[in-house]
Amino acid sequence: MEVQYNIIKKNIKHLTIKVISESLVEIHAPNNISDKKIQTIIDKKKLWIYKTITKLPKNKKDIKEYISGEAFWYLGKRYRLDVTKTNHKGLKFKYNKFILNINNKVNAKELFEKFYKEKAKEKLIPRVYFYANKMGISINDVKIRNMKKRWGSCTSNNDIILNYHLIKAPWRVIDYVIIHELAHTIEFNHSKKFWQIIKIQIPDYKKAQEWLINNDILSSSL
Repeated sequence: MEVQYNIIKKNIKHLTIKVISESLVEIHAPNNISDKKIQTIIDKKKLWIYKTITKLPKNKKDIKEYISGEAFWYLGKRYRLDVTKTNHKGLKFKYNKFILNINNKVNAKELFEKFYKEKAKEKLIPRVYFYANKMGISINDVKIRNMKKRWGSCTSNNDIILNYHLIKAPWRVIDYVIIHELAHTIEFNHSKKFWQIIKIQIPDYKKAQEWLINNDILSSSL
């Protein structure tokens, strides 16, 4: 799994590096430091970063405790969770991180589920209609559901069903899954013609497949 570096600039004097998880590192940098300088520091510290990652406790089931410092997927990146006293109720995503009101920690899992489902409906449904129109395909309905083993499906009535966990993936991967299901309205089986339809829309679709294989966001805990 690749390591993602989240750079947060703020009013501080010195740059600090914090390893959040095996795939997420936070860089807190002064406002006046250039991105080039930050990258140079990261490159010099990479050995230390990887050594620190190897010392992290392993949790194969990736069970979340919903505590500050944990990382959660959203649109292809993992963002830090801060559990703190805040003016808003529940869970918010802002300043490139998730912020959970400490008074709502007991409902954290449900709040994350709600967030992902709402964002999936908000962002994925219009995307399906965009590609359906682009591909000249008529669809009946778009539904967002929780599926344990599938990213999406296409019914005989041309209903497109997408897994709400897909909102955790990057846009290029989301687009691949959407186009994959839309292609089934033309060619039901995974034939040579089917893959040709996908390749016309996304020539490098195999990279999207690899991302889904290498990043287990479907079976991982919220």
